[in-house]
Amino acid sequence: MITINDYYQQLSDRELLDLIKEDNRKAFDEIYSRYRDFLTQTALKHLQSKQKAEDVVQDIFISLYRRRREFELSVSLRAYLSQALKFRVMNEFRSQVVRDAYSKYVRYAYAYSNNAVYHIYETKELAHHINRSINLLPEKCKQAFLLSRSEDLSYKDISGHLNISVSTVEKHISKALKFLKANLCLQ
Repeated sequence: MITINDYYQQLSDRELLDLIKEDNRKAFDEIYSRYRDFLTQTALKHLQSKQKAEDVVQDIFISLYRRRREFELSVSLRAYLSQALKFRVMNEFRSQVVRDAYSKYVRYAYAYSNNAVYHIYETKELAHHINRSINLLPEKCKQAFLLSRSEDLSYKDISGHLNISVSTVEKHISKALKFLKANLCLQ
């Protein structure tokens, strides 16, 4: 006695494809059972992931089923499915390259932004300590230093501005630099 499953197993791929065009679910199941393991094993060799291999094979069969009514075969079904698998595996590799590049970009951007935030904080802290130290300088020394560093004036211009000698300007700036260096090293 021949069962319904035996009947479909005896049909050729072309006969099964003709039945699939007529929405015969059992014919599709037979095609699926004939080629699923072969395609999965082949995909697994290339993708090195059982889950990805199974997903790629599922996509191939879904595509075949969706196009069942207009599907025309000029080669053997095995050759067609093997070629479809080849293209799906290549697409998977391309997608993985894009995912890897994006992941690398995100990691770099995250590391850079965290690093930048740290540097901004560090810069603000340093500026705060410098300003606090400058405010501790004696008034004339502080004025000479700020005119030199903030206003970018020459020692001669500073001496004229503060009505002091150039050598006194030099002493004030030297004193300010020594004080700042000592004070900031303690911070």
